[in-house]
Amino acid sequence: MNSEEKFDGILLALAQQHEGGVIDLLDTLFSFLLRKTDFFVGGGPGAARNMLLDTFQKYENKGLDEQKKKEQEKEEMERKRKERIARKRKEEEEEKMDLGNDNRVTELTDEEAAELQREMDEKAKVKESKVQENGGEELPNKPAAEDEDEADKGKISPNAGNGCDLPNYKWTQTLSELELKVPIPANFKVKARDLVVNIEKKQLKVGLKGHTPIIDGELEHQIKVEECCWIMEDSKTIAITMEKVNKSGVVE
Repeated sequence: MNSEEKFDGILLALAQQHEGGVIDLLDTLFSFLLRKTDFFVGGGPGAARNMLLDTFQKYENKGLDEQKKKEQEKEEMERKRKERIARKRKEEEEEKMDLGNDNRVTELTDEEAAELQREMDEKAKVKESKVQENGGEELPNKPAAEDEDEADKGKISPNAGNGCDLPNYKWTQTLSELELKVPIPANFKVKARDLVVNIEKKQLKVGLKGHTPIIDGELEHQIKVEECCWIMEDSKTIAITMEKVNKSGVVE
């Protein structure tokens, strides 16, 4: 306990007995000095007043300094709080701008469009050439099993996901959902803004903006449009998830 706190207990008990607060406490102290000491007359005229004012000035300065320090600390805390808020808002705005740029639909450059069209034309020519070499019939993806039933001839074999692997896309399903994987035939990094993905209750359209759609047709069963979503995988494949209306139905 330092010297300033030595008499805190006694003075606190004394102060608590003065219902009038500080004024009553000071009145008691000056009455004590008058009755029990020579405080007012011992040092000559004006000495007691000067002693009192010097002591008052000493502790007034201390009080003002402590108050100023507390105000500065409060201002610093408020400044840091505002900086954190401003930084967070800036990060959120940047994220919104990035998301907007990714989802905004824009035209491909002339060079990208020409290169993409050339690749698609070449693939179409190769496919047509193979069909002609086989007497006008396209070879199946997999050879038919020798013991295949007559009723199953001509049907496409299902994949491991209870769906099907087709030339331009593949799909799998559960009782409640369908998932499509649509590869994009492009030699550049495809972004969301380059794509057209329209999902309706019984209609689906997928492709590159400005080009012939890869998928554009009617769905066998209705889907919940509000529960559907799509994302880009590795900038080369569109992954589409669709929720069925009839969760007990299986697409064949």
